Amino acid sequence: MKYLLLCLAAAAAASAGIVTPRLAEQMEQARADETIDIFIKPVGDADCEYIAQATTGFSREERREFAVSVMKDVAAQTQTPVLEALKAWPSESLTGLHTNWLANFISCSATPDAIRNIAALDCVAWVDFRPATSPFIEPIDVRPANPNELSRANAWGVDNIGAPDVWNLGYEGEGVTVAIIDTGVNYNHVDLATHMWHDTPAGLHYGWDISTGDSDPMDESGHGTHCAGSVASNGIAGTTCGVAPEATIMAVRVMTSVSPEAEVNVMDGFEWAVEHGADVLSTSLGYIPSWNPQRALWRTAEENILAAGIPHSIAAGNEGPGAPSLRTPGDCPPPWLHPDQVAQGGLSACICVGATDSANNIADFSSRGPANWEAIAPWFDYDDTAPNAGLLRPDVCAPGVDVVSCDYGNIGGYTTMSGTSMATPHNAGLMALLLSADSTLTPAQIDEILETTALDLGAAGKENIYGSGRIQALEAIQAVIGTGIGGGSDPESTRSLVLSSAMPNPVSAAGIFSLYLSEPGQVTMSVYDIQGRRIALVSEGEMASGSHSIEFAVPAGMSNGVYFMRASGNGASATSRFTVLR
Repeated sequence: MKYLLLCLAAAAAASAGIVTPRLAEQMEQARADETIDIFIKPVGDADCEYIAQATTGFSREERREFAVSVMKDVAAQTQTPVLEALKAWPSESLTGLHTNWLANFISCSATPDAIRNIAALDCVAWVDFRPATSPFIEPIDVRPANPNELSRANAWGVDNIGAPDVWNLGYEGEGVTVAIIDTGVNYNHVDLATHMWHDTPAGLHYGWDISTGDSDPMDESGHGTHCAGSVASNGIAGTTCGVAPEATIMAVRVMTSVSPEAEVNVMDGFEWAVEHGADVLSTSLGYIPSWNPQRALWRTAEENILAAGIPHSIAAGNEGPGAPSLRTPGDCPPPWLHPDQVAQGGLSACICVGATDSANNIADFSSRGPANWEAIAPWFDYDDTAPNAGLLRPDVCAPGVDVVSCDYGNIGGYTTMSGTSMATPHNAGLMALLLSADSTLTPAQIDEILETTALDLGAAGKENIYGSGRIQALEAIQAVIGTGIGGGSDPESTRSLVLSSAMPNPVSAAGIFSLYLSEPGQVTMSVYDIQGRRIALVSEGEMASGSHSIEFAVPAGMSNGVYFMRASGNGASATSRFTVLR
């Protein structure tokens, strides 16, 4: 494996604009020996289009494994030169180094002088302040379940969306793993204990506690257990609270206290769930706008989760109709764009969920859209310039008022909570039902089904209060089994050779390309100019199947301009355009 080791210190003036304004303000106020919590973004990210093309025809598990390997490879290559430079600083100037591959960033605490030097590295895209935040979405109301609620065979939300009608068709979420990324889960609750996730050969049981770094994700507040129950409570203790009572629950406990580590810790949780085989992610957490979360990192993470083929149900937030009120990452784009979405832009795994009551009215606390990304690099999309109106949020709504679910403090009991946190797992449970009916469904197909079969409420079509409406389980499952909408995994459609875009682009000293081969073979990689003349032979020889990273060091005499990397082998070829700009 080659690493990009050409990262050199540039002149101090080159760092202008790389240190974000809020970090610059912190640096001005800090003492020379005071460390500041920061994010460091290396130059380069995984090419999601490359992953999509290379995994054509792959199973869901194969796609996830391939995507994770590419993301880790890209992170290793781009982070290595940064980490090598950081090691030169004494421990009192730089502490707490931590790396993440899902959104490809480094976090640490550094003095102002160290930050200036970090920002001046050619291999660093930007450096930002890492504020103390908390992702916890406080439930609007928490109380013991009353006798009337406990007398029901099914919790009202389960009946409201029609989940029992789907169970009668034989789909209960069996074979689908839903990761609850939250405060943990009381895995001893009798409604959950029989279908918790296990990885016995690895010594992992039920999931992982990211906040303490051990294999015991026991809930200590009740929020995560309640969410897990709305996905998969099977009613053994008396009331079926889960939309998918046979789904498997993977408990991923993350930090929910106010801390500079909170964003990093939740990102660790996303990574853990993706890497360990979750089919659906459910996150009833998020960051309020006033805390200025690092939105670019969260959107990159959600794009990469989509590249891995995993749908992500995320709470809109409980900040109500005041704008801006959406939490991050619930403000990230969905996997599928509704026809009513006028402003255009990219996609991600995020399916944002608002909350409704038993009369299908929007909850007064449910956060509303739109979201706007026109000022966030590198996307600059979903603008609100007329006739555009930003990114419509939420995507759908689900039961979130007076929701009965599992009580973490009583393994045979139930409790009642309200919030978009409660709506989110209802939606995740319906995703599990859809995947149990057709395991080949893509996140885009799942989102399209959820939105087009939802009960339209409020203004006609998709809007910023109800989204596309309140989810309907039977109608959604009928859209799958009635039309055979699944993506399939025809091996005939697998691409034999795929070449990624250059990283970075423009290229100054060196660029990295990812190359995928479905079978081993003889491969030639060359660079051509716009007149079709070969400028350089990059590599030639036998390559194994799988993904490879190829580095192209720009020759000293190569002028600025547009060039093409061409890979040929196994009876196929692929070309990637890039720019050289010194």
